[in-house]
Parts: sequence; structure tokens; C-alpha cells
Amino acid sequence: MEYTYSVSIPHYNSPNLLGRMLKSIPERSDIQVIVVDDGSSPQNVGELKKLQHKNLELLLLEENRGGGYARNVGLQKATGKWFISVDADDYFSDDAFDVFDQYKDKDIDCLGFCVECVDTETGKVTRELVANKNVSKYLSNPSPDTERLLRFHNLESWNKLVSMDFIRKNNISYENCRINIDVLYSILIGMRAEKYKVIPNELYYFTENANSITHKKRTVEREFQFYLQVQKRNGFYWEMGLRHLPFYRRDILYVPFMLKKRGIKDTIQFFKLWWERREERKEARNAYLFVFDNKSK
Repeated sequence: MEYTYSVSIPHYNSPNLLGRMLKSIPERSDIQVIVVDDGSSPQNVGELKKLQHKNLELLLLEENRGGGYARNVGLQKATGKWFISVDADDYFSDDAFDVFDQYKDKDIDCLGFCVECVDTETGKVTRELVANKNVSKYLSNPSPDTERLLRFHNLESWNKLVSMDFIRKNNISYENCRINIDVLYSILIGMRAEKYKVIPNELYYFTENANSITHKKRTVEREFQFYLQVQKRNGFYWEMGLRHLPFYRRDILYVPFMLKKRGIKDTIQFFKLWWERREERKEARNAYLFVFDNKSK
């Protein structure tokens, strides 16, 4: 079967929301739908197996390996001309694939588009995402500055339809991690896409609610893991010469951030980790430098 589109969907213990995502994808013979279950509970796997969609391929991982690993499994199984990896709890707009069809035969590497952030229960708009702000800034005022925002501060997978020929030619994949899983993939696209087309259409709904992981209080250790992911980006931004906000984030900014978010006790604990794990910080700063032909700092 020759597919025009491959839609990859990592999944973990949310079959009902995945069902909503599947319903937002047209039942067409040219759309490959790949669901990668990342070690869900037996009960949820049972519910998952009841879901149906044309050309649905269900891949069951024996253990939870994290979102980056699951995205790569889906990417490896994709055979379409165009690829997109989305989140199981989100959904496409009604006209998304009609709009995609307008560009499917165009000579472009990546098609970027706009998204809405909505409450998963009510569908009401909740906020504007950073990635969407940077796409909108470029659309309203194309310039070298806004193009840098588009390419290097637009770090999500679900607002990009990407040519599989481009992905294969440039050996693009996701970082095998559990936090900020789309960042490296998006940076590689930003670095290597010569033909990066952006359109103003809102084609995807990113959902959230008060009980989502985004809004739950993190442990201090998890805060530090997010900090290490920022250091990976910092190393890349420094090498790019983007040594200012909103790109490069200096460590001093974590003092007011942690104090406001966590209080004095957790802030002290965070910076204790910061001091004790200096080597991890150094390694993180170098993690993405291979994109510059294996330069290191």
C-alpha cells in the first residue's frame, strides 16, 4: 500500500482520548495510522484493541520506554510520503487533511501550521502555546529574527508535516528521552530544512486540563531533569550565537523561578543538585552539538 500520510501516535493508558484522536483522522486509504502503545496496563491494552480505524497498525511495547522511544518506533514504521507524530490526547481540526492535500505534491521539506490550545473537556481556548506564538510571529512579519524563532524555538512535533524523503536523507529522529521529547527532532528540522513552508491555518488542537501532568507539582529531582533538558538546548543555542532570551536561559534565572514556584527549601535542594551534578550539566551542554558535525565545547 502506498500512503500519502503516516500519522504516528504514541499511547500510554488513555484509550478513550486516543479514540477521539482517531476519529479526527479521516478514514482514507492513503492515510497510515500507527499507534505505538508504550507499556499500558493490561486493562487499557484491552480497551485499545477495541479501537478501529482504516489502515490502523497497533504496535505494543512490552515495557514503558518513554515518549521519545515510542515516537521513533512510529517513525521507523512509517511508509507514507509525509509524516507527522501527534499526541494521543489531542486531535486534528475537521479540515486538517483537506488542507494537507493542497500541499502534498509541493516541493517542500516541512509544512508548519498553527494550533489551538484548548481544555480537553470543554474545548475552550485556554492559552497560546510558545510554539504557536513563534509560528504566528513569522507569518505576520517574516524576517531573519522571526525565522530563527520559527526554526529553533518552535520545538513540537505535532505542528509539522514533514517529508519522509527529507527525514531519511537527513537521518532525522527523536531523542530517546522522557522529557521534551520533540526538541531534538524539531531542531534537526530547523537546521536542515531548506524548504520550510508555514501556513496560518489552525489544524490541530492541543488539549490540557487541571489534572494533566503539565499542571502537577514536580519533585525537585524532576525539576532538575527539566533543567538538564534546557542545558541541552542552551549548548545548541550558544553554538548558534543565540545567547539571549527567549533562546538561551541563564542559570541565574532559576533562582527567582524556583523561589516563586517551590519556595526556599526546594530552591536550596535544587541548587544542591545543581552543584553536586556538575558533570551531568556539562554532558547536557554538549548533547546536541553533534548537529554541528560533532563539534564539542
